[in-house]
Amino acid sequence: MMDLYSIKLEQIKKDPDQHAAFKSNMSTVVKAGPGSGKTTVLSLKIMHLLKEKIKEPRGLACITYSNEAAKEFTNRLKTFGYQKRQNVVLDTVHSFCISEVIVPFAHLYDTAVCLPLNIISKSDKAQLFKEILEDRGIDRRSVKVEAMDKERNQQIGGISFIETEPNDIAREVATEYEHRLRERNQVDFIEIIKCATTLIKEQEYVRKCLEAKFPWILIDEYQDLGKPLHEMVLTLFHKTNIKIFAVGDPDQSIYGFQGAIPDYLLELYDTPNIMSIDLKTNYRSNQDIIDAATVALNLDDREYKAGTRAGEKADFHFISCDAEMDEQYKYVVNNIIPDCVNKNIPLEEICILVGSGDQVKALSSVMNEVNIPHYLAKHEFLKSKIILWLKDCASWVLDNSSVAFTDIVEFWINILSKLNGELSDDSKLHERKYFLSLLRQSVHFQHSLNLWLSYLLDNLNLEQIVSDSQRFTTEKEQLSSFQLQTTEGELSDYDLLRFSQVGKPENQVTISTRHSSKGLEFEVVIMLGMEEGNFPFYSTVNIPKELNEQRRIFFVCITRAKRVCYLLRSKQMTSKTKYGLRTFSKNPSMFWEELYAVLESKRSIY
Repeated sequence: MMDLYSIKLEQIKKDPDQHAAFKSNMSTVVKAGPGSGKTTVLSLKIMHLLKEKIKEPRGLACITYSNEAAKEFTNRLKTFGYQKRQNVVLDTVHSFCISEVIVPFAHLYDTAVCLPLNIISKSDKAQLFKEILEDRGIDRRSVKVEAMDKERNQQIGGISFIETEPNDIAREVATEYEHRLRERNQVDFIEIIKCATTLIKEQEYVRKCLEAKFPWILIDEYQDLGKPLHEMVLTLFHKTNIKIFAVGDPDQSIYGFQGAIPDYLLELYDTPNIMSIDLKTNYRSNQDIIDAATVALNLDDREYKAGTRAGEKADFHFISCDAEMDEQYKYVVNNIIPDCVNKNIPLEEICILVGSGDQVKALSSVMNEVNIPHYLAKHEFLKSKIILWLKDCASWVLDNSSVAFTDIVEFWINILSKLNGELSDDSKLHERKYFLSLLRQSVHFQHSLNLWLSYLLDNLNLEQIVSDSQRFTTEKEQLSSFQLQTTEGELSDYDLLRFSQVGKPENQVTISTRHSSKGLEFEVVIMLGMEEGNFPFYSTVNIPKELNEQRRIFFVCITRAKRVCYLLRSKQMTSKTKYGLRTFSKNPSMFWEELYAVLESKRSIY
């Protein structure tokens, strides 16, 4: 009987482009369209390198965008037979920079980063930013913290020829912010990446050590990762023998507010001596959905083709409500969802996309009133490694077979080792026994996530350990916030079962913001707020680069759907103005009108 790795390998052999990416033995950039199987290709590539190409003790690094993505990626590799081995790093950009560059090398050179790392909290950063604006007499409406951070990212020099238009006010604030950050002996995530990139650019010894350890570095979602990482990758490509394998989609670059633009992926794609591969077959959606997504981009050169669902037609529905978002919410719960249920579409195959976190909460409240089970796609707390680990602990407590005890206890031993130095075999055995006993005892608190969490935090002294560990200092604030949510916030009524099932929306409708929908897929996608001025946002309409990013967000939204798309808008919306609340008539969004015109000509509207 073939294992899953062999089965998936046989599958990608049927797609010449996927197989070419898998086989490449040189630096490669893969432009991967929606539903094109990029994660499968990347996972198989890693397994192939570790099985056939890279001998121990050398390994590889795979860099992803978030802790949640890194965990999902690691779990997928395990289904392919991956077993943990030395010098294999599957982690986020920040974690890679800290563990592989800053901690081992920063103390050897004159860097702007204080050691041990003291990372400024989110609230303290906001306060420092506010103080700078006040001290310099800068109107807070003229610059936001995102613009400051974007400017800081752009300031790093190097090999790239990509230039962006500077923001003079943001640059002034950025310069003062970094000065004050150094005075406080603190850093933030941007400083961490910039410092690591500078060390790699300037220090041959650092590059040689990385080259000895990692013959390959692989990067997922390259379009999301900004200029410092791009300069790091270009430096490693040009100044070391490390091979780069980067996967991304410029059409899904939607984090411009963080300094991520599609140009960096495209520049790497066009770099001489790098193999360029395009994955254009979509194995998720039917051809009608794919064609509609191309309309969203306002481009006609993508040539994406459906690899499945041949001959199937998509359903597009354009729904106009009279007034306000509330009517859209009610239409969804009273009409669309019941209609989907009547057509035997499972609730977990339905996703509703809205424009903001506030709209997520408002829609959730309406769905609670009519008892429609639903799931919020992205929880802030899932950005934390510690909390993802606690979620695994909860799963093990409830069902020993769902998560391996060896994995969760190894994580705990690793935390202690990073803090206190490598533990002796006797100490490791003692910690394993204690941890096992603690988890077994914690089942008594399964009815309350808050009580269960407090029991573990107290008995493991976890809050203090997180505070003292360089590796987890970034998560102190997240852990505190999570604990508060279990006490008096949105998680206060969670039991252990509900916590363990976060991320598994079985028999639940998914609600997500447009930005957070990337990576998801559903039979039915429902897009709300399709009025002029709302989507695309009014301030972006006359700025081509910003409007193009809004188009890419629309493209991402449509390509979440396999077969059915609903677009809803209201004819009137009330907004807060300097004169108070005012109600305005609203035309359909330009995206609505463009898509409607094309589909009407093809008679694809229902």
